[in-house]
Amino acid sequence: MSRVLKKPFHESFIDCVSPHTDIPDTFIIWSALSLVGAALKNNVYFQIGTYTLYPNMFIVLVGPPGVGKGASMNILEQMITDTKPNQVVNTLSDRITAERIIERISDGWSTAPQLKNMQLVLGKNDHNCLLFSSEIRVLLGASDWMLEFLEEAWSKTTYEYQTKNKGNVAIDNMCCSLLAASVPDFLRNVNREAHMVITGGFSSRCLFIYAENPSKDLPFPEPLKKNLKSKALYDNLVLDLQEIGTLRGEFVIDTGARLRFEAFLRLNRAASSKDDSEAVANFRARIKAHILKLAMIFSVSRDNSLHISDMDMVNAIAEIQKILVSLTKLFRGAGEGMDAAVTARVQDFIEKYGRVSKKEIFKALHRHLNSPEALDRILYVLETIGYCTVVNSNKMTFYQPVAKKVGP
Repeated sequence: MSRVLKKPFHESFIDCVSPHTDIPDTFIIWSALSLVGAALKNNVYFQIGTYTLYPNMFIVLVGPPGVGKGASMNILEQMITDTKPNQVVNTLSDRITAERIIERISDGWSTAPQLKNMQLVLGKNDHNCLLFSSEIRVLLGASDWMLEFLEEAWSKTTYEYQTKNKGNVAIDNMCCSLLAASVPDFLRNVNREAHMVITGGFSSRCLFIYAENPSKDLPFPEPLKKNLKSKALYDNLVLDLQEIGTLRGEFVIDTGARLRFEAFLRLNRAASSKDDSEAVANFRARIKAHILKLAMIFSVSRDNSLHISDMDMVNAIAEIQKILVSLTKLFRGAGEGMDAAVTARVQDFIEKYGRVSKKEIFKALHRHLNSPEALDRILYVLETIGYCTVVNSNKMTFYQPVAKKVGP
């Protein structure tokens, strides 16, 4: 069976969904990429050095309440359901403990029977899954050691654990993906709420996709499945998703893609010495794996060749560079200092309006500031570190951000 879509899967996905929702386009695209990676499971891979990479990803959609994080995930869940009876992706919800996740993955999901020697033979159980979490705070708080489990589940195909109910559980051939959502404030205060996410390894394994506003003003969008064109495109997406789920084998990489990747890694190493954000520094340490995983997904979104082209690498690097910029903003309030959280709010306010006075800042954020002196202290620090600059105009003092490049 060949592909029916005329464009790459993620591009067709946004063409289908975007006219019918105000969800940020970046959430729609990354939901589609997450779906492709989860459908591939560990049936395809890329070998590099001493380890094997699979296209599973941990993606966290980040934005204020009501911007469309949950709606993005609902679209994916519905499309997965529409691939039944042989559902392409196995799913788990976030209201589940780490122990129960392990037990469920260990049990596996039954696969379609296969015809061998003129007889139907039961397929082997599948131990791959996509974990949905509409609020990552719920997932991380479900078990004291959820973080530790997820860190291992990102890269390990085997896992062994002594459970309360089933004794010793050993999992082989596991591959776990994650699509989660969060508000920015939780991530900024996560050190105080969830056992050192930033300084640990979990955040470096995640791709944080940030959006502040809906993509458009769409008060009464037409239902997707009532539009003949969109419904036909949706059905073709389901067909291609089923086709993607049948792919097997090892990826190969073009010479052009290889050279571009090597050049980026050199720039990334040089840029890492200038990082002042722990979140960015940790992410850079795993950027090699993130880019290769994403390049695999862009390749499969395009066709069945399992061939990473130069354009696939260009797309992967471009998206990862966007995430680097988002990380600096998302985790700017994470820290042990007493002013860390409110400093992030001040930075957000200055960035939002471009040029603001001290009075405007205090009026907007007085509920978070103890006194005008506290704001003076924060502005002094921001000016000292080169984040903002002071501009005098019409006998008034304004603060505006200094443009700063993040990434190679």
